[in-house]
Amino acid sequence: MDGLFLPLMLALLVVFLFISFRNQKKRTQAMNELKAQAVPGARIQLSCGLFGTVHSDDGGESVEVEIAPGVITTWNRLAIRDVIADEAPEYTPGDNPREDLPGVEKAGDDPADTPDTPNDPEAKDK
Repeated sequence: MDGLFLPLMLALLVVFLFISFRNQKKRTQAMNELKAQAVPGARIQLSCGLFGTVHSDDGGESVEVEIAPGVITTWNRLAIRDVIADEAPEYTPGDNPREDLPGVEKAGDDPADTPDTPNDPEAKDK
């Protein structure tokens, strides 16, 4: 039994190292793809939650971000959390996405609005 313990522990260590190297490679690849998308004019979100537009990129460790018209700040490239896609869905007043959900009543379909319900004080007087 003692002869199997050491090989088993070594095998588990090798599996753990393989998985961690693989995950690190995936993270590095995702960061490189993010850097490639952060070109001047791209909308980005910084790690602090601030949204802005890439103003200039010198290819080094820093990037200039315009956070308001005419307000340009310099950030470390590692602070870029995400590149925002331009295809945001348009919202028009009157749209209610909850109307399509099952079990959600539409405006005006509330049973308490009908006068013949027992909760209606006028119905008790009749």
